[in-house]
Amino acid sequence: MISDPIALSERVAEWAAVRKLCANATRSFALPGAFFTSTPPDGFFNLPFMLAFAVLDQVLSDLINQGTIPCCGSRAQLGQKMAASQAVLPWQNYLFVESGKMARNALAHDAVLLGDSDCHAFIDAIEVEFRAWRVL
Repeated sequence: MISDPIALSERVAEWAAVRKLCANATRSFALPGAFFTSTPPDGFFNLPFMLAFAVLDQVLSDLINQGTIPCCGSRAQLGQKMAASQAVLPWQNYLFVESGKMARNALAHDAVLLGDSDCHAFIDAIEVEFRAWRVL
């Protein structure tokens, strides 16, 4: 749905970075006589969770800038962009992504960390939306 090929390729690359952070969090390596696995610290997946919502914000901005979503100005916040997009985009699970946005706000403003499984669930939900909107 993003008509600008440069903007689309940037969003795809940004999303790939989110997924790379999720995939490369656990590392394994071997030394002579030993095998080690390192796991990410508690709260690690809050980083790709935040980045996922940043990509969502930018995708919605791209769609606003190209005129696909009528919205409330260039300084609109993510919630305003999401609400404006409801009538235009084929959201698969708007309410769940909106609850993720609220969790994102709690993390950004009040340092309320999410559990790993919640982070993964919200990241996966955003990916479902991007596929439905032909961003991925």
